[in-house]
Formats: sequence, C-alpha cells, structure tokens
Amino acid sequence: MEKLLLIAGLCCLVGAGLATFQRTSPPIMGNFVARNSSGDRGRCQGQEDGTIFPSANCSNFVSCEGEREQEVGCLPEGTLFDYERGVCDHPEFVTCWTEENRCTGRANGTLIPATNCSNFIICMNELENEEVTCAPSGTLFDYQREVCDHPENVQCYEGGACAGRPDGSLAPSRNCSNFFRCENEDIAEEILCQPPGTYFDSEREVCDLPENVQCLESGPGGNSTDGPPTTTAEPTRPPLDPSVPTDLCRGVTVGMIAHPTDCTRYVICVLGQPNVQQCPDGFIFIAELATCGFGDPDTCEGSRIWIDVYRRVTSYVR
Repeated sequence: MEKLLLIAGLCCLVGAGLATFQRTSPPIMGNFVARNSSGDRGRCQGQEDGTIFPSANCSNFVSCEGEREQEVGCLPEGTLFDYERGVCDHPEFVTCWTEENRCTGRANGTLIPATNCSNFIICMNELENEEVTCAPSGTLFDYQREVCDHPENVQCYEGGACAGRPDGSLAPSRNCSNFFRCENEDIAEEILCQPPGTYFDSEREVCDLPENVQCLESGPGGNSTDGPPTTTAEPTRPPLDPSVPTDLCRGVTVGMIAHPTDCTRYVICVLGQPNVQQCPDGFIFIAELATCGFGDPDTCEGSRIWIDVYRRVTSYVR
C-alpha cells in the first residue's frame, strides 16, 4: 500500500491556486529545525516564507509567512506531521516532535532513547546532547536494557506509535506479531498476538493469519524505509586542509585520528588521504573512543561520566 505523503511546504504556496497533492510524491526536506531548538515562539523571524517548523500539536505543522508562524493542519485527515522528514504521513510511520527536554532533572550519564533505533542520547547538564550511534556498526539500542545489541535481540523505543491516537486504540509494533495499547497518546503495553503465529493487522485492529494481514513494519528509526530516489555521483577527492600535515595519515589505510590543533575536529584517513570533519556543537573528539563526545573544548578533556556510559553501552557486543 502506497503511503499518502503530504509535502507540507506545498500548503504554504502564495496565491489563489490550490496545491495538488500526488500520492507518489517523495518526501522533501525543507528548511527545518529539529526538536529542542525552539525555546520560544518567534521562530519565523528572519526565516524565508515556506520555512517549516513542527507544532506542539502533532496533527499540525507551522509554516512561516511574513516572519510569522501559521498553524497548518495535516492532510489527508488523520495523518500526523513527522518532524524528521518534514511531511504528513500515517501515524504508524510518524515521529512526533516535542519541546520537552527529556533530560530535565536527570543525572549526568542518564540514557534516553533516540527516535533512530541505531542511536541513543546521553544526558549531560540536564540537556539532550547530540545522538550517539551504536557500536559495533549494525547494532541497535535496546532502551530497556540500555545496551547496543544485535537487532534480533533488541526492543527498540517506539514512543511515537500512539501519538494522536485515542485511549484504548491499538497501534502496530515494529514486530508484526505484536501490537500496542494506547493511553494518553503513549504506549501503555505491548501485547503478543493470539493465537501464536498470527499477525496484527493495523487497519482492522485484529490478529489474523499472516496471509490475510498487511503488516506495517518500520525501519530502525521508526519511519518507513521508503525515501526519495538517490543519484550516484562520481567520487571526488576532498580538498586538503592546510592545518593538517599532508603526511598525517601516512601508513593509515582507514581510520579516525585526532586533529593536530583542534579537538572539536577530527581527521578521517582513507588510503593515506586526510579528510577533516567537525564534531557537533558542544562535542570534542575523544581519541580513545574514536568518536565525538561530551567534553571541554578548552582543555580538550572528555567527560569521564560520558566516556564510561558510552563504553558500557557499546561494549555489550564483541
């Protein structure tokens, strides 16, 4: 079944004409600001018309017109706004945005799940920091055990599954053999289909034989794995950074090493060729972990709490 995607930016076209929405239109990422970046209103100041922001109501989104916020309802009716993709889609494919900072009141090193099951977040100074990707590559974050593990062993966080749904409604789980019961737009419990071997049909909200069921399973991030078509470009060699010695990567086939003068950056070596990358804001490169993490950019020392938590989470699988 094709998903009905509404390109939210089209609702903001200026003029008397009506926008035509196509079922086959791919999602388009507009000018978009993600969760926790709007501490107050007035987000449209200095923004171009048609810039999209999430609304506190998941059924709506905000469009900028004349530097003022305009609430726009999702269409078709019943769809919700996915703040990561900037589109309106069926609830089971949507990650709703929230202005709530989930790290408020939590101790340094507290773990919270990210919307992408491959990632997790470590709370520092009661703030949600940049998402951290599970290691080894290919593992997912199990929010119940707070470790990265092989996908078949992982219970991914699916907090957005019940967004916009009334109490008592049923929502599909990533595992088609299970379903969720919703209360207060959150997951009250996950229930296994009975009898064993049956699957949950989200349209009829019943468990039935697999051949009679249209499963609505999602990818690791809780969203459909469908996406806009990609094009393959010819590989190009990035320009050399003058701050990096040309022989810095000598003898390194593939690896990540510290930048010689700036701990907020790091160097990726590929076949002896250095390529400088920037850590996210507030992060520094922690050489012992070969990743960007929470630390002091002045002293270039990583937070021991952050490092210890990262090691615990990512060392479960060897």
